Amino acid sequence: MTLKLGHIEPRKELSCAVRSFFEMSYDAEKSREDYLLPSGRIAFFYIKTESEFQVEFESSNNCSTVSTGYYLAYLDGAARYVHPKITVLAASIYPVYLGLIFRVKPKDILNTFTRLDTIFNIEDSGLPVDVSQLSSLRLMNQMQRFILAQLQKNPMREDVESVYKKIVDAKAYSLTVKELSEWMGYTERHFTSIFQEYSGFSPKRFIQLVRFDRSLKMIDDLGSSGKLSDVAYEMGYHDQAHFTRDFKQFCGKTPKEIRAERGSAAYLFRRGRVY
Repeated sequence: MTLKLGHIEPRKELSCAVRSFFEMSYDAEKSREDYLLPSGRIAFFYIKTESEFQVEFESSNNCSTVSTGYYLAYLDGAARYVHPKITVLAASIYPVYLGLIFRVKPKDILNTFTRLDTIFNIEDSGLPVDVSQLSSLRLMNQMQRFILAQLQKNPMREDVESVYKKIVDAKAYSLTVKELSEWMGYTERHFTSIFQEYSGFSPKRFIQLVRFDRSLKMIDDLGSSGKLSDVAYEMGYHDQAHFTRDFKQFCGKTPKEIRAERGSAAYLFRRGRVY
């Protein structure tokens, strides 16, 4: 196979905001059909592409045209595309930090591949505009320095950071908006308003997305004799039909179909493997 992907740990001081950095490349002459799935995180990336291509988003009517440059992407459903030769350098960023880094709200980039130069002044940011002479490692280091500088100028609200960590660190299905609001000491309405401002989703929708992402990982880890019903039970579902219905709303595929697909970019991102 000619699709290659490798993950790189972020600098320690960035680990609160960045899950990982990664490099992906595809160098075959034949264009490749592929898809991405939502993870609850935002991709900040530089892509070099041989020619522009279209990305279609299943949970909306959006369609983005992608050419060489910096982008932001945030999904709550599958994104499908056919791409030529590409090289991508990216950071997987927790959504509550998006506004602090780029001064944009998550809802404004939801289900799009948004060119950074349409919403942000790149020339004054410290990011290199001409990357033609930079190695992948040097560009990734520049991206890390940029993110760190932005976070130092714009610190995170402690209450937002705390509740976000509580959701992603706990069993997602066990949390309710009422419980989270009481834990924060806010009314449900005030809590929902704050959370949606920072994450782009209502707390309920984001919990569903975290639950979906955990289900994906459990499916990937199933051995040949593992049962999908065990995943449904572990994720708090009383029957597999309910699990399949909720799962499919995020990716358009059943758990069984996803389990059979091991060559997609979506799978490689989840597993952190190199092919």
